[in-house]
Amino acid sequence: MSGLRLVSNKFIPLTSWDHDFVVVNSRLVDDIPLPCLAAFDLLNPLDNSGHGWKATKGGGVIRNYGLDFTRTGGGGSTDFIASKDAVSVLCAVKPNTYDAFSTFLDCRNVTAGSGSGFCIDFSPNDRAVRVQVVYPSGTGVSYRSPTFVENEWNILCITLSSASLRIENQHGDVVPNEFTSPINITRWAIPMLMGQGVSGGTCDGSVGFFSVYDGYMTPAQRKSAIAVGKEIMASRA
Repeated sequence: MSGLRLVSNKFIPLTSWDHDFVVVNSRLVDDIPLPCLAAFDLLNPLDNSGHGWKATKGGGVIRNYGLDFTRTGGGGSTDFIASKDAVSVLCAVKPNTYDAFSTFLDCRNVTAGSGSGFCIDFSPNDRAVRVQVVYPSGTGVSYRSPTFVENEWNILCITLSSASLRIENQHGDVVPNEFTSPINITRWAIPMLMGQGVSGGTCDGSVGFFSVYDGYMTPAQRKSAIAVGKEIMASRA
């Protein structure tokens, strides 16, 4: 079923993913300069980069803006695994409650001695959306996005390599970090999860989209990508 799009270049919202779909054009691919490894618009289960990855909504609830997740319903998953020297991630996430942790995206391996990957979550203690990276020891370290506004989509562009991390949000806040020793956050051991954590974390919130790119975005590219992400979510309102 190609028909997730109108001639006005907008997706048609559906209430079920139990259909046959084909890849459609996505701004997550067309409007970002780096090669796209995976583009999950989450208005259908397909990776619209054309590389053949798929999302499974699991307990996610289909909305016209993406997927909602609840603690009782459970999370979703994908079969996408990155394996590059550097990657950039663009996503839209939003917690719906603020008194407990919510895990939006997670590809961590927290096994001691082979730790890898990262997750994006909301912390009620920090009152912030965070990126948590895992060191080879299996220990995680979190970096919080400074500005958080309730009921607002958090559009994050994250650049990752074994040596450094940059997080930028829709407010223009930039969080830089240089790692003191190499860590593995760009060659994942497990596929990306949505609305759940690898260690049992849950989510009461929403994921609008996420996409992953081959390479490390420049500051100008990050800002441009965030602008695209904001426009995508505004078009779904």
